[in-house]
Amino acid sequence: MVAAVAIGGFLASRDDAHTAAVGDCMHRDSTSDDNPDLEVVDCSSSDAQYEVLAKIDGSFLSGTPASSKCEAEAKNFQYMYTQSDDGTDFLLCLKDHKK
Repeated sequence: MVAAVAIGGFLASRDDAHTAAVGDCMHRDSTSDDNPDLEVVDCSSSDAQYEVLAKIDGSFLSGTPASSKCEAEAKNFQYMYTQSDDGTDFLLCLKDHKK
């Protein structure tokens, strides 16, 4: 079982995590777990911190339901990011990006 860390919550639309797709790399602009401000970056960038393993549409609470979804979709995930904003709810399953 993977020890997952939830790094998301209900977030403002100022980030562009909603544009993320499987295989994209992400950068975290904030140290706040409630508002990590993830943005898509080029995987060759020194800013790349995470890789998207799965993107699952729907509303998820950070915790067991989200963790179960990530375990089913992305066995090697390390982190979860949930977003609920204007009807575009989704879950990202992430792992550290290896440079």
